[in-house]
Amino acid sequence: MTRSSRPPPPTPAPPRAAATFRLFRLHDVGDTYIVGLVRVMIGLLLFWNALRAGYELRTGGYFGHAFHMPMLPEALVPSALVYIVIVAAQIVCAALVTVGHRARPALFFTSIAGVYVLLCDRLQFHHNRYALFCFAFLLAFAPCDRAFVITAPPESEESHARIGPLWAQRLAQLQLCIVYLSSGGSKLLDPDWRDGLVIGDRFARYGHQALERGVPRAVVEIMSRADVTSALAKIAIATELSLAIALWLRKTRVLALWWAVMFHLTIEVTSRVEIFTWLSLAILCLFATPDYKARKLFYDPTRARGRILAKLVAGLDWLARFDVRPWEPDALKKGHSLVIVGRDGSRATGVRAVAMVARCVPLLFPFWAPIALAASFTKGGEASARG
Repeated sequence: MTRSSRPPPPTPAPPRAAATFRLFRLHDVGDTYIVGLVRVMIGLLLFWNALRAGYELRTGGYFGHAFHMPMLPEALVPSALVYIVIVAAQIVCAALVTVGHRARPALFFTSIAGVYVLLCDRLQFHHNRYALFCFAFLLAFAPCDRAFVITAPPESEESHARIGPLWAQRLAQLQLCIVYLSSGGSKLLDPDWRDGLVIGDRFARYGHQALERGVPRAVVEIMSRADVTSALAKIAIATELSLAIALWLRKTRVLALWWAVMFHLTIEVTSRVEIFTWLSLAILCLFATPDYKARKLFYDPTRARGRILAKLVAGLDWLARFDVRPWEPDALKKGHSLVIVGRDGSRATGVRAVAMVARCVPLLFPFWAPIALAASFTKGGEASARG
């Protein structure tokens, strides 16, 4: 073998730290439109939480005047007047976060104040409240104030003005996966959870809420059986542990997102978890690729159905996945009210177009999997629903 034909030396494997850095994509820079949308949702949840604290203060009085369990020294527990000021400031800050004015300082303050109050009284501690303040703290370091800002000038809505670092967004994603991992791991180590006793007790206490929310009685009775709760417990544990990994992998992310949405909606219908369902759904939005209007939706302006569907998609497209525009019918679009063009240029019509829309529109996303399954059996000239 000549010297010129020798194979090149093997490329050394990247350090483990560098590989981990690339896995979580902490160096990413992208459009912060979705981060801004999540900020609005977090702001609404913070506002609800602050109003709840104000209502409890008005109806039950200051917690320090009754039995409480501080995790801090008693001397650091605020007086009644200081606590009233804290609750009022949290309400104001939550409003600022929602409208986008001074959003990042407001996120920082309300997260610190919220954790401080939880440390002052263990009885007020709930995992969903701590998680809310934790995500608010992380978003305070994200450029979440470049979209959905009421007081912003028009030029700030341009796509180039929204480009920013996404490392804080990645940390929020990582925090959600840590929640899944710790929750699934603790349940796996708990024999009562593995055997379904905890879920059975939950159905016994909150089954009436499921009935009030429209779940058929027969379904509640079946899901309350010991063998069914045992199976549900194992599914829940496997779900949480697998989501912690599958959400980061490109090939499994969409299916993992759909499964996570269905998982949280099921919990919301059958249990009492305060705001944790909506908080989790908000953070799951951060896993959507930041590709502002990278897909195109062409509709036939001469057809009433095409115009109605286009307006419906545009109104529900909160993640801004579609660039909606009319067309002049041509040989490719003739006979279709809608044609979806994916990020890779593929076209979809009919059931495949519906599946593509459901995949990208939050309110329709729970229906994506069955629609996509039906679309996989379609034939003809319809293009792939990828993108």
